[in-house]
Amino acid sequence: MVAPLLLSAAVLLAGAGCSGSSNAPAAIGSPAPSASSSPTVDAAATAALTHAESVVRSTKSFRFTATELLSGDASHATSVRGSVVRGQGVGYTLTANGRTSQVVRIAGATYVRPVPGKWSKLRKPRPVTDPANTLLAVLRGLTAVSLRTEGAAQVVTGSLPPAAAKAALLPVASTPAQVVVTLGPSGHVAKLVVTTMSGSTNVTLTTSYTSFGRVTPLKPPV
Repeated sequence: MVAPLLLSAAVLLAGAGCSGSSNAPAAIGSPAPSASSSPTVDAAATAALTHAESVVRSTKSFRFTATELLSGDASHATSVRGSVVRGQGVGYTLTANGRTSQVVRIAGATYVRPVPGKWSKLRKPRPVTDPANTLLAVLRGLTAVSLRTEGAAQVVTGSLPPAAAKAALLPVASTPAQVVVTLGPSGHVAKLVVTTMSGSTNVTLTTSYTSFGRVTPLKPPV
């Protein structure tokens, strides 16, 4: 089941402070600077990531869209979109292998349904964890970072060593994952792309976020 990975790399990676939108997967390693880009020193990249961490910690809710693209021995795409209210729970729609399902996890209860279909409440609710922790692990674990500007946005690229990937609940490969973080004008993480390997399969996780602090409290669907 891909849902936990996507929720780690999307809900969790997104953490709590991001803005922007993107629905398509993008296999990005280290993008080349465009004509509108202006490279800066590594110290600026570190400062940008530090500021992004503070934004993650202060944002209470957001919406997200994530795509996981696998290519290699096993090739398929999985998408998740939903909402997170930190301290309360998460609701999302998962599309994988031609099937769509919906999940709402709130404190003490988990609700699921196939689409189309009726909601049911699990006898044993799934635990609800703070999705900010994984994104923070990524931001803090990045090495060899560099920064460039693209209009009003800042783009930080870097590598995520295996130990840091494990801490972030991402696939652990023999070589570092490649990460691209796009920051909005206020320091929100607008988009995050992780390119890595799982065995002989290439994995690209693309996540975008909106509606920071504007998501209403989640309610039981039944």
